[in-house]
Amino acid sequence: MEPLSVTASVITVLQATEAVISICCNYRSAAAGSSWEVSRILEATRNLRKFLRILEEIADKAEIRAKSGVSDLPALAELCNPKTGSLAQCLETLLSLEKRLTPPSWSGPKGSKRSNMVQALSWPLKKAETEKTLEKIEGFKSTLNLAISLDQT
Repeated sequence: MEPLSVTASVITVLQATEAVISICCNYRSAAAGSSWEVSRILEATRNLRKFLRILEEIADKAEIRAKSGVSDLPALAELCNPKTGSLAQCLETLLSLEKRLTPPSWSGPKGSKRSNMVQALSWPLKKAETEKTLEKIEGFKSTLNLAISLDQT
């Protein structure tokens, strides 16, 4: 896979990460004393973002080297496989999380504005869902860290 494709894949996942971080920050600021789950998802997603930024920098440097005929990102390229790669799975998880966390619209068909407001301020994930999501994010971070290590040696 071309370094530019690696960079594009990383940027796409970074954008999804930013969306989840934004939603979590909104929950935290809107609901005083928000649950531990908000803080944990926010922290895990911010840590994932750090790894993705490192990957983006590595891919950018590799793109420059590739212009001179050198391509050296085999592990990262494997992560970017659109069907089986960890970045695709990470993106899918983040988009699903974003959709799950996005509050219903204020004037949606679910009922009164008051019930929609209460729904919008309450954390939509159950404890088990939060823990499963945290495990997935930690797994992605571990995989990315391993790929960074492999491609740097």
